[in-house]
Amino acid sequence: MLSLIRPLLLLCLTIIAVASTANAAPVAVGDDINVLNGPGTTGGGEFTIVVDDTTSFISFCLQQTEYINFVNDFNVDSISTYAVSDPASRGGDADGKDYLSERTAYLYTQFREGTLLGYDYGGVNRWVSANYLQNAIWMFEQEIAMNGSNPFVILANNAVSSGWSGLGNVRVLNLSLNGVEAQDQLMLVEGRQITEVPEPASLLLFGGGLSLASAVRRRSRRRSANQ
Repeated sequence: MLSLIRPLLLLCLTIIAVASTANAAPVAVGDDINVLNGPGTTGGGEFTIVVDDTTSFISFCLQQTEYINFVNDFNVDSISTYAVSDPASRGGDADGKDYLSERTAYLYTQFREGTLLGYDYGGVNRWVSANYLQNAIWMFEQEIAMNGSNPFVILANNAVSSGWSGLGNVRVLNLSLNGVEAQDQLMLVEGRQITEVPEPASLLLFGGGLSLASAVRRRSRRRSANQ
């Protein structure tokens, strides 16, 4: 049954319009979240972070050295300006903290606003866009070698040269599974937390999928308790 539910949830969530915004409570430390896969073939790309029945957002990963899956609930250990436990070879300092690049912050801010120049949000090249953006983020976070021809690398470098600075409202969502650190994700905080809001028909489908998943989880837990 679960094998049918997760594709349904992914379908519901990928219908969501990235540029639509609404006020939503940010993810909080201690929350349990789910991660759903999305466009991208790099091992990263778009991920949908599902906080609850009404709050979800699209993210990108920051590390290649840690683990994520699309089955378990992950715990939010902290929300910070750095990814945790990255080695020096991948940008970490003496304490393993890998601080966000302002170029990463620029790209993710523009992506979440729906205004990232050259990103194909709903067209046939969305997967290509997701790959380019994920790779650009990894380059700026020193996870992979820099390639100056990546269009989003060029865009971010030009933005910083033209005056963009700092991280704005972009932060790192530091996750764990059963006490083991997981792959850190990008998010927005404060009033800029953006929730992708589907059209009414899609909202009904999305809500129905989440309700079905919750019901199956409850039944599964009851069976485990009875056993």
